[in-house]
Amino acid sequence: MKTRKPSKLIVSQPLSRRHFHLTYSSAAPDDIHKLFKVRDGAAFNELAATLAGLGYQYGTTIHFYPNDKRPLKDLPALRATDLLVLTTRPPLTDREAVHKPRRIILSSENDLEKLIFKQLFHHISYCTRRHIHLAPAARDRLAAEPQKWESLEFYENSGATHPLGVSIIKKHLGLPKKQQAGANSTVAFLFRADSLPGIEKTPGLPCGLLASFGMDGYSTLIWNTIVRHKYPHFVAKAGFVMAELVFKKDFPENPLTPEFALDPDFVKVNILTKT
Repeated sequence: MKTRKPSKLIVSQPLSRRHFHLTYSSAAPDDIHKLFKVRDGAAFNELAATLAGLGYQYGTTIHFYPNDKRPLKDLPALRATDLLVLTTRPPLTDREAVHKPRRIILSSENDLEKLIFKQLFHHISYCTRRHIHLAPAARDRLAAEPQKWESLEFYENSGATHPLGVSIIKKHLGLPKKQQAGANSTVAFLFRADSLPGIEKTPGLPCGLLASFGMDGYSTLIWNTIVRHKYPHFVAKAGFVMAELVFKKDFPENPLTPEFALDPDFVKVNILTKT
């Protein structure tokens, strides 16, 4: 008489953790916007390498077209284990800017962007290419000199006093007028949230958000290269980080990789928030 082999236990496999690239169009505002015209792809790659070490797999790209008011149902199905990754300065107030910057990013105004902006507005109350103002929650996170860092104005183009081609600080607007002049530095930010609560008629999402950016493309790439190699722990937990990038010398001409950013003789990093 044959005996039956015991059936194998069916063990459910854990859901893989996925990260999704959120991107804005790199096309000019009046140009035709296409899926392949994305911003800050190299900066995203730096963070993606960090996330791979944390067990995340790449999901796909979610493109924020200008004036594209899509509902959440048009998005890929997102899980609590997923992470949305933004490596572009968010255009929180580009449309409403009091002092119109020369370079703008057109917001999408879709439902996902609304959820993301709601989280970022907790920390940044005003953000264009030219100005940034911290909200009280972020101001309270500063380790020192909150008046110096709470409100900043940036150069928008290179000049004799700021030749690097990045968004160098022009003024510390919270200081007395005679003390406002900036040095050869800029700022960068990293924010992570574990979920996206709903607002008004837009339901929340269980996935997390990671936004890591400077005020322009070059500083965003430099910052995310530094995060990957020196501060990967920032990526792993919820919180808000603000850093000063102090440039000690000119960029190398036509660098083949962004790894020049790791040279301490080139850039000094000052973490401005409490750790």
